[in-house]
Amino acid sequence: MILTGYAVRIDHDLWPATIIDPIHAASADTALLAAYCLVEVDPTVAEQAREGDILVVCGQVYDGPGTEDAIYALQALGLAAIICTAAAAPFAQAAGQAGLPVLVQPAAAQQIRSGDLLRLDLARGRMLCLSADAHATRSDWDCCACPTEIVQQVQRMHLLTRMRRVAEDEGFAE
Repeated sequence: MILTGYAVRIDHDLWPATIIDPIHAASADTALLAAYCLVEVDPTVAEQAREGDILVVCGQVYDGPGTEDAIYALQALGLAAIICTAAAAPFAQAAGQAGLPVLVQPAAAQQIRSGDLLRLDLARGRMLCLSADAHATRSDWDCCACPTEIVQQVQRMHLLTRMRRVAEDEGFAE
């Protein structure tokens, strides 16, 4: 599966509580989750992020209490994948099972800038920065390919997102 989206860069280590404050995490309202997602790290992310964007974390993504809530908040924000310097295995596994692939590639995480157009080949483990300019020493990287189960879950999540969008556009939303 190929994902294409714009980079949203965070130069900060992330814990579940910094992704979404536990006070807001209990909300079932996806708009509220999206509005407060990453606000502690960068208050402008929720305003700037678009559906299909790729979160680039120049730092470690940690696991801990609230991991599932953090993953749901990232998905509510519309993020399609995470590229990071390092990730706790339980977080990466839980995110992948929820359809949010976590790709560990330190060189890419350091070179990609916000706004760069990225192309991720999840099955082959390839990343390509389509808008790389003078800031990058390279524009393509290898990473671990996602297991088939993760790729299938990402496909299911994208299909569900499209179905929700059509239902909302057609006036079938609750």
